[in-house]
Amino acid sequence: MDVVRREIEGLGGTVAIHSTPGKGTSIQLVIPLTLAIIEGLLVRVGEASYVFPLSAVGECIEFSHQERLNNGKRHFVANRGEVLPYLVLRDVFSVSGNEPEIEQIVVVSSQGEDIGFVVDEVIGDHQTVIKNLGRLYRHIEGISGATILGDGSVALILDVQKLCSLAKREHHLSH
Repeated sequence: MDVVRREIEGLGGTVAIHSTPGKGTSIQLVIPLTLAIIEGLLVRVGEASYVFPLSAVGECIEFSHQERLNNGKRHFVANRGEVLPYLVLRDVFSVSGNEPEIEQIVVVSSQGEDIGFVVDEVIGDHQTVIKNLGRLYRHIEGISGATILGDGSVALILDVQKLCSLAKREHHLSH
């Protein structure tokens, strides 16, 4: 219960426990209304976890690591008869470690265009409570907030619009 209390208080809320012998215990959790909750798609890159807002996600496709290596510096893949530009999140956020043999591309839509983001693993849907980042981390491009996962670890919430702008800049620079 101490862990729950610390987490709720960390959100700016309170926990109250009232016990009456022979009648039971009631627990009151008060969470501020200013917290935003979004549906997200939880993904993993190396040991890091990230959340895409589910409203921006169109689909997820498998992508072999070998196919990515064969592409070299060209970050395009064929998807449903179209050319899909992609960014490798491992490179964007300088995540170390070995890539899996089969990666996933999360396809998002931004301003009428589809862009893919290569991740190690798609974990699945995740209801996400958005926490603001501290002053030191507030201006990191491509991150809009953070959330605390059930195991106590932190997942960064991706700012899809800014990441798509980054992908477009990289795409134009490569021509």
